[in-house]
Amino acid sequence: MTSPDSEPPPLTWEQVRTLYPGTADVSYLDAAAVGLISSRVREAMTGVLVAHERGGIAAAPGWRVHAESVRASVARLVDGRAEQISFTQNTSTGLATVTNGVDWRDGDNVVVPAGEFPSNFYPWLQLRRRGVEVREVPMTGGLAAVDDVLTALDDRTRVLAISAVQYSSGHRYDLAAFGDACQSSDVLLVVDGTQAVGAVTVDVERLGIDVLAVSAHKWMLGPFGIGFIHLSRRAMQRLNPSTVGWLSVEDPFAFDHEPRLAEDARRFESGTENSAGIAGLGATVDLVHELGRQRVENRILERAEHLAALLEEAGMDVHLPQERDRRSGIVIASSPTDAPHVLHERLLSRGVRCSQRGNGLRFSPHYFTDDSDLHRAAHTLRHGS
Repeated sequence: MTSPDSEPPPLTWEQVRTLYPGTADVSYLDAAAVGLISSRVREAMTGVLVAHERGGIAAAPGWRVHAESVRASVARLVDGRAEQISFTQNTSTGLATVTNGVDWRDGDNVVVPAGEFPSNFYPWLQLRRRGVEVREVPMTGGLAAVDDVLTALDDRTRVLAISAVQYSSGHRYDLAAFGDACQSSDVLLVVDGTQAVGAVTVDVERLGIDVLAVSAHKWMLGPFGIGFIHLSRRAMQRLNPSTVGWLSVEDPFAFDHEPRLAEDARRFESGTENSAGIAGLGATVDLVHELGRQRVENRILERAEHLAALLEEAGMDVHLPQERDRRSGIVIASSPTDAPHVLHERLLSRGVRCSQRGNGLRFSPHYFTDDSDLHRAAHTLRHGS
């Protein structure tokens, strides 16, 4: 018999699945594109909207108090500090904090893998008009080699920009190697963490990440239009806010004529906050903490490895990094005989949701994925139409 003061048993994966109504009729293997939200996220966001509907401005103070609680929870998720978290709209707006915030000089350079997702590539290209060189590191087999990236750094490099996990291959980079080099070279390590955070553990302090930019709608299983950045202390000192609004200051309700910018990362938040999005973000992060970050990572890696084995049995060519610590939740598969668009359409028609990327199929199971989802995907590919 359980005592009244004892901790409740952890949720089983079967119980977790019931929190995601989207799993009822579809085998959802597409978290790398858009994750499902849970009923807890929906309820948290609905609560904000109902309070807005009924109370208007009277509800706002409660939202702001809750936002600070979410800020602390998000910081704990990435082993960071609450005062170094800034809420953003998405990855692009988070990275714009860097592209617009560095005091660039003609002849500076940015190092970035050539095959990065557009959110972590297009912003850097815009710096060319300011005399900044964009050094593209070639990618082979879905990744840029660590040595090639480090060789590209020199005394004019201001930023190394890279994804924690490559969206096209699922390769998980050894960020610590980059972090050490950037610290010794006085280069800002800027990481797009959207394909990692929520699936695998990311420790900003241990890895030496200066700017971690994350959108919530993929592996974090959060709503659209909300994300965050975590800034190192040296990034906080080096970056100038490019968009300053009434919430960027130490005391927004003082309405001072001359702004006194907030000492913490709130200085990078400008106008009225996305209260509903922050509430949804908080709900999904709280669930990760409830389940345990390492338990979540282990579950997702196991799901990906199980799926990879089933797909190989079905005759597919499967790409999965050999070293387990270089793996993520992404599995890339292709057929030696069938075109990827044909297979993708077949999977969708059979209730299997995944993405077509390049010459293959990208599967991305999450912790709510059960064996029936994995077997449905493999069976559909094995037996065709």
